[in-house]
Amino acid sequence: MLENQSLDRIQQIHVPETMKAVIIREHGGPEVLNFEEIATPCPGPGEVLIKVEATALNHLDIFARKGLKGPGVPEITLPHISGVDIVGTVSHYGPPLPGQKDGPKQGERVIINPAIGCNECRFCRRGEPSMCPNYQILGEHFWGGLAEYVVAPARNIIPVPSHIPSEVAAAIPVVYTTAWRGVMTVAQVNPSDVVLVVGASGGLGSAQVEIAAAAGATVIGIASTREKRQKALEKGAVAMFDSNGDWEAEVMDWTNGQGVCATFDAVGAPTIRKSLRCLEMGGKLVLSGATAGDSPELSIREIYQRHRRILGAPMGNWEDFLQVTNLIWKGKLTPTIHKVYPLEEIVEAQLELEERKHFGKIVIKLVE
Repeated sequence: MLENQSLDRIQQIHVPETMKAVIIREHGGPEVLNFEEIATPCPGPGEVLIKVEATALNHLDIFARKGLKGPGVPEITLPHISGVDIVGTVSHYGPPLPGQKDGPKQGERVIINPAIGCNECRFCRRGEPSMCPNYQILGEHFWGGLAEYVVAPARNIIPVPSHIPSEVAAAIPVVYTTAWRGVMTVAQVNPSDVVLVVGASGGLGSAQVEIAAAAGATVIGIASTREKRQKALEKGAVAMFDSNGDWEAEVMDWTNGQGVCATFDAVGAPTIRKSLRCLEMGGKLVLSGATAGDSPELSIREIYQRHRRILGAPMGNWEDFLQVTNLIWKGKLTPTIHKVYPLEEIVEAQLELEERKHFGKIVIKLVE
């Protein structure tokens, strides 16, 4: 029976020989994004071809376009197609690997977990691909979802319920999984905690606000405009401060000089010193990115003399991914979609992200 199912799975439905895609052939500004027609990829052993419906943007797309280099940043091999947050329908599978289980059927809508490990090391065996020595990300190390079709490991897809729009599902993989990792798995936020979200208007920050508030914590944050601060309050924050002002002093005043239990900072160099100083004795600084720079000036004494901890929380593990998708499927969490663009308007979409004009996620829709 299993053999017959496997044979059924590799029967191809009609797939065009070429597809539309956004290709990066050289690093630079938005002008290097080329809207082209290229050959449609074919899935290899253990892989699946997905017809893309929606792909959400992340700062990873900006880094890939610019060719950002530095510690912890992989070198992008050109030409490249970025796009990490991907939702689409199963087109067909490549030949199954030994012991491979049957996955979603052809035509079924799925979401891709973009975190790829070797699937053999001790970290992968406990569901921690981001700890794998060979950790890679679909859309960063491999061609991603800013195209009509994408190839992904068959084990990295799960079905999307029919009541969840594709643009909403596309907002999940990077920011909601990372936010869950930082707030629940790493910081272990409790209802009695007061937490600070730095950059509360971005995709990750708005998810951190929502998850921490849902956990019962008292959430405060910073954002650059009155409109963004109001939207963060609607996501569950109880107080918001202007990121262009003296927010460190305002946070300490709001907490009666005590500080917060945890600060979540994905902005990086410009904010990390203030984020650290906003912590109470024994507080946790949780880092999930460095979108504005990764080489801050820090005081070691401000860390150890106040028993503070700095914790890394990159892309979540499989349990984080499944926990947060399940809550979104149930309507317990609701990603905020800032704007939906067609693939042809990728330049405008990336500029809006790069200039931080958004609240929540910017999504590229390929199928109406």
